Amino acid sequence: MRPLTPCLLSLISLTLPCLASDKLTVAHFFGDHMVIQRDKPIRIWGKSHPGENVRVRLSIRDLTVKADAQGNWLMELEALPASSQGKAMTVQSGDTTITYDNIVVGDVWICGGQSNMEDDISYVYHGDMEVSSANHPMIRLMTIPQQASPTAFTDMERLNEFNSWTRRHEKKGSWSQCTPKSVERFSAIGYIFGKRLHLVSGVPIGLIDNSWGGTTIEAWTSRETLKEIPEARGLLQDWDRKIASYDAAASLKDRIQRWEKDSERRKERGETPNPKPTEPDQDPASDRNNPGASFNGMLASFSSANIKGAIFNQGYNNALGNARPRLYASVIQAMIQNWREAFRDNEMPFGIIGLTPGGQPQTRDNYEIRMVDAAPFIREGQSKAARDLDGVCFMPAYDQQVPFYHPHKKVLHGERLARWALATQYGQTQLRWNPTVLEHTEVRNDHVILTFNGMVRVHDGRPFDGFAVAGKDRHFVPARAEFVIKGKDDRGREQKDERKLKVWSPLVPEPVAVRYAWARNPLGNAVNSGHHERIIPIPSFRTDEWDWPEAPFDGDSDEKRNAHRKAINIMRQQARKWSESRPLDEARILLGLEKPNPSKED
Repeated sequence: MRPLTPCLLSLISLTLPCLASDKLTVAHFFGDHMVIQRDKPIRIWGKSHPGENVRVRLSIRDLTVKADAQGNWLMELEALPASSQGKAMTVQSGDTTITYDNIVVGDVWICGGQSNMEDDISYVYHGDMEVSSANHPMIRLMTIPQQASPTAFTDMERLNEFNSWTRRHEKKGSWSQCTPKSVERFSAIGYIFGKRLHLVSGVPIGLIDNSWGGTTIEAWTSRETLKEIPEARGLLQDWDRKIASYDAAASLKDRIQRWEKDSERRKERGETPNPKPTEPDQDPASDRNNPGASFNGMLASFSSANIKGAIFNQGYNNALGNARPRLYASVIQAMIQNWREAFRDNEMPFGIIGLTPGGQPQTRDNYEIRMVDAAPFIREGQSKAARDLDGVCFMPAYDQQVPFYHPHKKVLHGERLARWALATQYGQTQLRWNPTVLEHTEVRNDHVILTFNGMVRVHDGRPFDGFAVAGKDRHFVPARAEFVIKGKDDRGREQKDERKLKVWSPLVPEPVAVRYAWARNPLGNAVNSGHHERIIPIPSFRTDEWDWPEAPFDGDSDEKRNAHRKAINIMRQQARKWSESRPLDEARILLGLEKPNPSKED
């Protein structure tokens, strides 16, 4: 992470002391080759001499405002319709004139989240083909510099420098036309999404990569919003304690002491010691995961502009050791509303890519063990946001069965999200967006009937896979799933109800709950359509209310933290025991050597 400069840390409200004092400046969001959002007021802001007039001319729009006592100015020009004709914009104050060329009017989309959104197009499967053919002058790209701040920025840096971490030259904070050169380091999901929107609609598309690897959902939500969530109080208190107790001098001293010990060990092994530290550990206030810090340092820097919508791929860092799925479910809904408020659009379309798979794939051999994981509970919170909020899409992304948490199948994600946007936001009704979700559950003796809101299919031609049932003991085992037979036709052939599944297992004669695709990297082949291009996986779901143990906060008692660790360890031990015994139990029942016993509560 690049260190925050004192200059940037001082960007509070509309004060931009580092960009200018009395000299005319325009926010760095504006530049050559940019896209201005169509059909919404055009908001432009910057700094000038206090009390001085600032005039902006764009196409047929011409407006003058006066800078306030601090030199800040902001204006709204009347909206313009979509246009591929390059336009010039001039900003004038006193003797200074700033001109921007080749501006088009279209739709601007934010591509937000963590590293799965950040991963560039050159990195993914078929990415080289996408890069080589990326000649789309009406697609414009901007990557926001990765900055974290305890206070909201109103502008961003412009970077054009070598990144020692990625070992490549990076240009951020400026607009560029889409070419093979400019797109190769851009978000893969974002580019594919935007390309489809442009090719189908013909509208110029602006894509803003506002992502940062390793960030949590709380980092992308303002502190003011988080304070309104009671469950977030402990989290905010933890970070406030970290920030208050930070001592730069003590931190550097501690780093040097650790370095000295490490150097001694390296010398004993005949190795060269690492360079001596010269800087303290990062100030928690500027940590990317300080609640609200990524929102402040990145999203807030251009939130004065108007946009079309956002797509979002995040969740992995919230599914790790200190997972709090119930908190996540509350925060992601609050975050979406927070972004909508920031961009002054309470109906702003928002597309969520479900938490991507990662780690060892679930198989029938490790089925129960893989189910003991916080990840599917995070997905549940994401899908609930789409059910509870209008204009929000949830796109499942678990159907990849790859062991790496950075799956390379990003093109498919972009295509699916584009289908949603084109069908729901661009009037392309021939591109149907019809996800199938669970609608009703009914327990009938030894099986469960699942009713969906649409037809259910399998994407691979095999029997349904990924379903599990449990009795009162909460012991989930792989289950069979088949269509419910609704009768016979006039020729005596069975007719299947393709909206209903019968789910059961001979090991669970008295089922009370069903789960589907319930693992970090789950089995599951149920989809909404037999047409490959229209496939949307059935979202992970459960019919029970047996929640994942919510992780305690740092300020909680040792007793509470120990109880949390113990609860998860017990779940894993039980799952391991069940996984080992299940094949033998299934064989005995299959051979008729014994009958299953009804589940009993522990």
